[in-house]
Amino acid sequence: MQNKIINDQGSNPGFIQNDEKILYLEDRIKKLGEICTDLNPYMAIPEDFKLRLREFNIMEFSDPFKITNALLILLEDTIDELHILKPFNDN
Repeated sequence: MQNKIINDQGSNPGFIQNDEKILYLEDRIKKLGEICTDLNPYMAIPEDFKLRLREFNIMEFSDPFKITNALLILLEDTIDELHILKPFNDN
């Protein structure tokens, strides 16, 4: 499949970049979703969890509800960006 994509892209190298960006965005959505699922705003945030948050430039850990809001905004923005490159099919 990879060879076919490369061979088909002789005149359109942007297609490969879009595919890479789509894969990146899909992975980011998965990671953000897992963090949202795992985050418990009523408990102290463990150090290993803080590392996961730092991946997304969340550095302030004193207010778990602000963290939750920041994660949801990141998730929504990432989904929106993905839908620009890979439109959602309502059917």
